[in-house]
Amino acid sequence: MLTTLLDHEAFPARGIAALYAERWQVETAFLHLKKTVRGPRRALRGQSPDLARQEAWALLLIHNIVATAAARAAAEAGTDPRLIPFTAVLGLVRAHVASDIPCRHCGHRPTSGNDPVSGLASAIIALPRHRQGRQRTSGRTAAERRTRHTEEVTYTIDITNSNLPKWDTTPET
Repeated sequence: MLTTLLDHEAFPARGIAALYAERWQVETAFLHLKKTVRGPRRALRGQSPDLARQEAWALLLIHNIVATAAARAAAEAGTDPRLIPFTAVLGLVRAHVASDIPCRHCGHRPTSGNDPVSGLASAIIALPRHRQGRQRTSGRTAAERRTRHTEEVTYTIDITNSNLPKWDTTPET
């Protein structure tokens, strides 16, 4: 990791490494958003900036709904939400939304007698969990997961003084 933060007391190496690891949670969320919620290689359909923005907000909303459903189910089950597979929860949410569609002919909704939200939470809790202790740091394709396994990595952080010239004055803009 390269950084311009030279004060090792204000910015300890372990803290920077921990923040770098946290960064991958954001990257994973972007991966879910781009490849799972929207679909791989699928462009936004909006033909104007306003419509594209509206579709992007809708995709973000769907992602947040799925992540919230997973987090609530994890809290109910007393488990770590990171162990619940996002793709499987997205599939369950899609199935639960589609299962409450009214009949085309008579307009009646299915009468399951169950609260759809609690039914969804139960279905999420029943999903198989990710393996505990698995250290994934990047998204990989199915073929890469079969051939390249996760490797343990150690990091060494060296703090090096910059060799860039020092500015005596602020450059004019």
